[in-house]
Amino acid sequence: MKTNEEIIQGVLAEFSELAKYPRPSHHEKQVSDYIVRRLRELGVDPIQDEVNNVIAGIAATAGYENVPLTIIQGHMDMVCVAEEGVAFDSLTDPIRVKREGNILSAEGTSLGADDGIAVAVALYLLTCSIPHGPLRFIFTVDEETSMVGATHLDPAYVQDAKYIINCDSEAIDILVVGSAGSRHVDFSRTAAMQKNSFDAALVLSAKDFLGGHSGETINAGKSNAVKELALLLQRLAVQGITYTIAHMDGGVAANAIPSSAQVVIALHRKDIESVKKIVCKAKQDCHLIYGEIEKKADFTAAETENPEYVFSSADTKAVVQLLSLLHCGVFAMNQHLPKLPDLSANIGAVRTQDNIVTIQYFPRSSADARLEEFILALPILAELTGFEIAIGGLDPAWTENPHSTLRPLMADIYKELTGKPARVEAMHGGLETGFFFAANPDLDIVSIGATTHDIHSPKETLELDTVAVLVRLIADTLKRMK
Repeated sequence: MKTNEEIIQGVLAEFSELAKYPRPSHHEKQVSDYIVRRLRELGVDPIQDEVNNVIAGIAATAGYENVPLTIIQGHMDMVCVAEEGVAFDSLTDPIRVKREGNILSAEGTSLGADDGIAVAVALYLLTCSIPHGPLRFIFTVDEETSMVGATHLDPAYVQDAKYIINCDSEAIDILVVGSAGSRHVDFSRTAAMQKNSFDAALVLSAKDFLGGHSGETINAGKSNAVKELALLLQRLAVQGITYTIAHMDGGVAANAIPSSAQVVIALHRKDIESVKKIVCKAKQDCHLIYGEIEKKADFTAAETENPEYVFSSADTKAVVQLLSLLHCGVFAMNQHLPKLPDLSANIGAVRTQDNIVTIQYFPRSSADARLEEFILALPILAELTGFEIAIGGLDPAWTENPHSTLRPLMADIYKELTGKPARVEAMHGGLETGFFFAANPDLDIVSIGATTHDIHSPKETLELDTVAVLVRLIADTLKRMK
């Protein structure tokens, strides 16, 4: 094996070529074609399937023919975002990669190390003389949005394998051994709009909450701006304030904890001061409950133009009741990995479009059976509050293999390489590995990756020394599988 700097230079050469090809989710054809060409240059004849996944089989080296088939897997798409003021067309412009010492970043945009580094490392390994058993590279599309690549991959490509090394994790010292399953749940209700008979209106806001990823940070003690706003409206009802909703919006996505939400309500002018006092009390209570975490969380009430039309009282009541009933946060923690949530749910967004109110709800669990049990109750809530409900397909969980041989092997090699023990963890977010595990529950899977920071943002960076560790870790693992 070469020196660390030689490894870094070799991987960077592959990564820099990838960076020339724009690859936001749903637009991976160019980069998929490039990967096919590059594999052929390296002596491999790949398959490009109907959704542009690339699958490549590599024969075992001499003496390793009887080692079970190992898959090395990552995704080719990336989240393309640019700094404010930076001219960047994600469909045509390349990523301008820059290196500063041990740190790799991009000029004004996201870097795409998530998960371009997996593709680059795999391609680089083909240039090295590494003994290994039969291998299969699988590079998928559209992981960042709807996992089209994983869901459309022919199950036969994982059903004959024994091991998968997924390279889509974000810290070199963590061996990920499980991930959560999830289902998108959408509630909707068509409100009966009526002529507004009130003489005043307020905009109520819950803002400056931390927000964040609903898998990675759901157990961090945060609150949810949409839920807090719904509970504020419930406080008004309990205190006898008569009002009706004209418009409500909050959150950005099902899998993101909302950092802000607002609602326009029509009410009697004589009740405005009482409402403002209730808003102040809600803010005080929020800080009592979440103050150590949500230090900047704020609630405001401001007068606004009185709308001509508003929801009926029945529709207003239904919206407030459902949002108040839907649980946000952790339901249960894992019994084997104490820091890991076992079941959680998040109100990701509420929207008012014309007179239709939609609520995006996103439960997760590390066990599919537990998630399905939780889902059973949601149609009841919809029926009781007069909402329609649409439950999406299952994104399956990847459940930890208690009899793994890959995990202890990689943990031992990591300690030999670095002198430090690896952390073994499961994650509450979703990975493509859940679909592979569903297709073949006998798979022995570990997810590992070079250390990246601020992914999905223009501040994204990659620690290059961890790339060398990743290459050595995979190479030594393949060698020792004999």
